[in-house]
Amino acid sequence: MRKRIFFIIISVIVVLHTGISAKEDYLKIDTNVNPGKIKQGEEGVLSIKIVPKNGIKISTHPKFMIKLNPNDNLTFSKLFFTASELNFETKEENDTVFLDLEKENEISFKVNDSALIGRINISGEVVFTAVFKDNWSLKTHQPFNVNFFSRKNNKLKKK
Repeated sequence: MRKRIFFIIISVIVVLHTGISAKEDYLKIDTNVNPGKIKQGEEGVLSIKIVPKNGIKISTHPKFMIKLNPNDNLTFSKLFFTASELNFETKEENDTVFLDLEKENEISFKVNDSALIGRINISGEVVFTAVFKDNWSLKTHQPFNVNFFSRKNNKLKKK
């Protein structure tokens, strides 16, 4: 009897914990780095394609933003980009303006001369307001990350 009660209590705790910690993904975020192998001191491009799940639109207000996490191995022109900086088109529907997320966005970066050799991770999050079919909305964020490989650049002078 005690084992059964203990099992029920553990099951309830697991179910509650899973329900509390689960976060809904409202976007499909495809990321890619070109080229896949970059030498120290050279540049690459982070490509991000964002597709909302069915029945969800992304509002222009409050601000849509792509935030990049700082990385000592990489240099970006800046660590956050708004929809207007990324030149997203907009669509108006029922007096509400939504982002048209059809295009893939590219963010250039440089692999630092002193970057570690091997697998490097680029991570960040998309901050957005999701608008659902029944017109309720939710401001949230969704993380993304992508890996590429850095290589030693023998042409760089040692300091």
